[in-house]
Amino acid sequence: MSLGEYSRYGRQMILPSMGLPGQLKLRKSRVLVIGAGGLGCPSIQYLVAAGVGHITVLDHDTVEKSNLARQILHTDDRVGMNKAVSVSIASKIINPFVHVEPVQTSLSVENAVPLIKTHDIVLDCTDNVLTRYLISDAAVKCGRQVVSGAAQGFDGQLVVLHKDLRPAEPVPRGPCYRCLFPKAPKPEEVTDCEDGGVLGTITGLVGTMQAFETIKLLTGIGDDDEDDKGRPIVGMTLVSPLSFPPSRSVRLRPRRITTCRACGDPEQMQADLNYIAFCGLTNGRTLDGFDEITTSNFAKLNGRPQSKAHIIDVRPKVEFEIAQLPNTTNIPFRQIDSDPKKWYTDILKSIGNTQDDHQVYVLCRRGNDSRLASDKQAKIRFTNITGGLRAWSNEVDKNFPVY
Repeated sequence: MSLGEYSRYGRQMILPSMGLPGQLKLRKSRVLVIGAGGLGCPSIQYLVAAGVGHITVLDHDTVEKSNLARQILHTDDRVGMNKAVSVSIASKIINPFVHVEPVQTSLSVENAVPLIKTHDIVLDCTDNVLTRYLISDAAVKCGRQVVSGAAQGFDGQLVVLHKDLRPAEPVPRGPCYRCLFPKAPKPEEVTDCEDGGVLGTITGLVGTMQAFETIKLLTGIGDDDEDDKGRPIVGMTLVSPLSFPPSRSVRLRPRRITTCRACGDPEQMQADLNYIAFCGLTNGRTLDGFDEITTSNFAKLNGRPQSKAHIIDVRPKVEFEIAQLPNTTNIPFRQIDSDPKKWYTDILKSIGNTQDDHQVYVLCRRGNDSRLASDKQAKIRFTNITGGLRAWSNEVDKNFPVY
């Protein structure tokens, strides 16, 4: 190491469990971080600061203003830039002794194994179910550990997947993601941070914990808990600052070699599995019973004096209160989905129990929930406003708030 590195890392090197050997292990390590968003930014920041020698950051997305409240390595002047590139620029400022390699693409079946096998540890900093399965499956195939984090709302969780338990026998590894969740949740049961919201300090907390766990695994510091037979215990850490206690650990069941498709035969599993079909992310059926209109055409139509358009906004109440179009009725999609009959009744009340002279338009934030809501009731001819309020801001009213 150079004199500059000795000076930079001195405070952590004097820790008895770290020392110079631990710092050299970090310096020689290669870490793959998948996702440079809310979890990836704090993880990368502290891995870079700690002196991990090589960090590869994989992300196909670009920086948006809505990212800046929680994705702390991105800045206003880098809006529109690829996130992996943005993070690499920020990392050079934090620590010039660390090499951060940006990869401007998404993870796929084709590149997962080649990427993972050239790194010592993988950090899953994504919020996508399909990608989580793909990361875990490829890591099992490559014999790598995955430090997986998740955050939504005011809660978060952390777990090390496929954890190295040596010299424990007969199972030298902890469970993978597929061991814990053999069946993928239905798409409608999954909410990401863009739709469900998340507080930036929660992603910061979980991401920092991911960085610490990675440092533990790379250096060997810290003693893992053991059961009464001396075998390491694998647990999941749950973080919920609004609860008491604010964090707790849950012991995980062992690896399922005989029933897990990944741990049983990872070579065959990856060759046979269609991840899109497994996660239920098909193109979907064609939704009938309603028309669609662009935001620009709707703006022209709604501006006519003879127009009697009625607008139903299906966003949650908290989002509706942030910003809304004039003369709009809020009926949240969650209510529509749980009780379609009441949805029909509420619509009739809103339009005065007649639809002869009224056209009902449905919109939401991005145009997805409004399409689903329109399909819930075939008795009324709906027109879905494509692209939702985000498209309205981009194409019609630049002053309409985007969040």
